[in-house]
This record gives sequence, C-alpha cells and structure tokens, in this order.
Amino acid sequence: MTTSIAILGATGKTGREVLQRLLKKQDLDLDIRLYVRSPAKLLALFPTLHSDPRVSIFAGPLGAIDNMRKCLDGAQKIIITLGENDNLPGVSVIEDGAKSVLAALTELQQASQKQWHRPRVILLSSGTWNPIIAATRPALIHWAIKTAFCHPYADLLRGSAAFLNAPSLASVLLVQPNALVEDEPSGHELSVEYATLAVTYGDLGAGFVELVTDERYDVLPAVAVSSKKGDDGLKYGHTLGYRIIRGLCATYIPGFWSMNKFVNAVVLVFIGKSKTL
Repeated sequence: MTTSIAILGATGKTGREVLQRLLKKQDLDLDIRLYVRSPAKLLALFPTLHSDPRVSIFAGPLGAIDNMRKCLDGAQKIIITLGENDNLPGVSVIEDGAKSVLAALTELQQASQKQWHRPRVILLSSGTWNPIIAATRPALIHWAIKTAFCHPYADLLRGSAAFLNAPSLASVLLVQPNALVEDEPSGHELSVEYATLAVTYGDLGAGFVELVTDERYDVLPAVAVSSKKGDDGLKYGHTLGYRIIRGLCATYIPGFWSMNKFVNAVVLVFIGKSKTL
C-alpha cells in the first residue's frame, strides 16, 4: 500500500536530510509531496527529483491555501521542519505554516464529509519544551537556552499549540531534539525520556524517517531524537556556548542583529584585503 508523505521545509537543513533518506527507501511504496517556495532551490539540491515518479512538487508561499490543499490532499503523514535557528524578533514561520496547513486540512475535511481520515503531523519541536528532557539540565543552563532563543521558541509554541488545539484535523507527534549541529552522523536514537546534548542534522533526518515509516510511533505524542555520540561536550560545547551568548545578546541588546551584520561585513572586507596582500 502506498504511503503518502508531504514535507514542508524540504530545502532547509533538516528537511533536506529527511528527503535524502526518504528517497533512498526504494523498498517502500512512497508518494512524496514537497511544498516549497523555490522549486529552483530544491532542484539545485536534488537534481534528479524532476524524473522521480514518486515525487510531486508544489510551489508557493506558506499562505497559499489552494496550493497547500493540493499538496496535502490524500497525505497520510505531514512532516514539518520549518523554523528559525537565530533569535530573530518577530519570526513566525512555524505559526504561519501551521495556520496554512490547518486551513487546508479544514477545507479537505469539509469536502470529504464523513470519510475524513486525519493525517499524522510530525512537527520539528525542541527538547527545551519537553519537561522530562529539560529536567536533566541545570536550571541556569535551561534558563539561558530558553532566553537565548526566546523568539523562535515563541513561534514554535504558537505553531505547536495551533496543531494541538485542532485534534479533529490532525494527530500530532512532536519531534524534540536538543541542539542541532553540523557534523557527521553517528547514528540516531529515539527516546521519550532522554536526549543527548546535540544531534546532527543527518541523525535527525534519519530519526524523522523512522518515525514516519514505522507504525509503532503512530500513537506517541512526543519523542526525542539524539545522536549516539551527541554528548561530546568537548566537541560541541564551544559552538553551543557561542550560540547561547549570541542569542542572549539578541534578547537584551537593541539592534543587535544590525550591529552583527555590520561587524560581519567589516570582517569580510578585512579578510578580502588580507588575501590580496
């Protein structure tokens, strides 16, 4: 039987890892639907998609309900890997995506009358908002993380609440890793009780694929994804510490991102001049 999977965010770091691993599942009968703003960017990442009969591409902004409805029509699983990594004020990409998906599902539900089968939404969340996982952190570290990413977390909480408050439209699974890092995968692990310090994008993508293709996870409300070697504080500590400090600056210093952009531009100019000497 064909499993129809829609993905929002396929060109992002997590989404592309999910898609790459789904495409390798040649043993499964999959119908993969991709909703993206830029098909050109998607095809630059995956040049063979246009010739893959399992894949359909739907293009448009998140608010294009008609296109979203076409993408989600018949989808049994909806993977949402939208989100912002930096602590940018006013970010609302997850909330906007949730509103669009729910509006499309409402129309599909009304059109189906009594034959509605609600899809499973697998939403990228964060271990910060899982009380069991968060309890393993020192209180000061937990406060620092929540404060350093307060703006994207606010977006995440609004988007999650929108889905959780619409149980007649979708069943929700929150995927809750700790810090995301760019590194070689070391193997993924799934747990409802524990998450390592960090997870690589590759391991997170593999976790998503297991969650979406294994029926054992269809009743879980939340699950953590970890890398087997994700507790290496010496390896990841300085990177994560830098992100937290930068995020705290963005929270408490007005105009921080403008200053950050200016400083980065100045540094690039000096680097360019040094290379010509």
